[in-house]
Amino acid sequence: MYKHYQLKNGANVLLVPQSDTASATTLVMYPLGSRYEPEKLRGVSHYIEHLMFKGTTKRKNTQILTREIDRLGAAYNAFTGKEYTGYYIKADATYLETSLDILSDMLLNSLFDPKEMEREKGPIVEELRMYKDNPMMNIDNIFEELMYNGCPLGRDIGGTEKHVMGFKRPDVLLFRDTYYSPKNMTIVVAGAVSDHVEDMIQNYFGTTKKQRPIGKTFKPACFGSVKKEDRLRIEKKETDQVQLMLGFPGFAHRHKLNPVATVMSSILGGTMSSRLFIQIRERRGLAYHVRSGTENFRDTGHIFVRAGLEAKNVNKAIQVIQDELKKLEEKKVTKRELDDAKTHIRGALTLSLEDSSAQANWYANQALFAPKILTPEDELKKIDTVSTEQIQALAKHVFKINQMRVAMIGNLTKEKVRF
Repeated sequence: MYKHYQLKNGANVLLVPQSDTASATTLVMYPLGSRYEPEKLRGVSHYIEHLMFKGTTKRKNTQILTREIDRLGAAYNAFTGKEYTGYYIKADATYLETSLDILSDMLLNSLFDPKEMEREKGPIVEELRMYKDNPMMNIDNIFEELMYNGCPLGRDIGGTEKHVMGFKRPDVLLFRDTYYSPKNMTIVVAGAVSDHVEDMIQNYFGTTKKQRPIGKTFKPACFGSVKKEDRLRIEKKETDQVQLMLGFPGFAHRHKLNPVATVMSSILGGTMSSRLFIQIRERRGLAYHVRSGTENFRDTGHIFVRAGLEAKNVNKAIQVIQDELKKLEEKKVTKRELDDAKTHIRGALTLSLEDSSAQANWYANQALFAPKILTPEDELKKIDTVSTEQIQALAKHVFKINQMRVAMIGNLTKEKVRF
């Protein structure tokens, strides 16, 4: 069972003990991402994430900092999304205090040296180019730019090369200091949790002064134009395979229909025995990779299908997908499909949560985005209540063809696409 409490400075703390692991993951998350950024600072959350590894008052440069973690054999990294930024170290539980020491030093005492800040712009630009050169990695960006056209949710998390190269140190520091406050911090320790962990957390994170809480500072979500010509975007690229992604408006975090959407998505394209996998890959041989899923944000979300296939097969695949969506609307899924989807979701979640880092991520996301923290079993109980009637009703509600957005990267043009 987890323990949830607050430090005097307002930082949230969750302790998630596991009896069957020798590792401990320390994860610090902030409810901060690209949708919080003003136009001129697009990509700054991701930029700040990089700079936290560039030296502190105690560990003067990158080499000193990373060598101290590397010698532990630890897994460590950071990540930025549209609504969150996280930093973690997963190590042998013997080194839990070292993990807390290093993470707190990075987050509270990073130097943001002007020379390092300029130097790091180069690697970030190369990271942006890496994503753009890889259609499988970039199709999500293209699709979300289309789906949320007109609001910050449609932006690339990393910004643009122009934005990154134009960052000014005073603007970056002001943004950092505004959001990187204890009140905005969630600290999760999962795995083989030490008996003295609360004292250690207080020692490393509890001495920072309490600051004024930050209110909601992001623009409300919006969807792009519903005109048919505006719901298709193609990024032409000389590739042998087209990356296709299509989807519909969905739901925010903790919406009551999310469990239904999860089960429906599993039946539609979540496994090798799912409807889309059988119809697109096994029966017709149109694609190697096809799957469906959901994405949730604070005030909205989407349900999607994605596949990789030859350009000449794009229209066939879109038609098959539309046919399968229509079947979900017209006829209830079978009891066997429903039961199999539920056991698959339970089994996959159980396997993933054997890892202390997955446990840390689960509870951090609960703390950041849910009005009430749910355990994995709480969530699975909601999954168990989903009915065939609910899935059919949801399909009718969501899969409106005049709301479908289609994005592709590959060697084709708009004129050749039918949807």
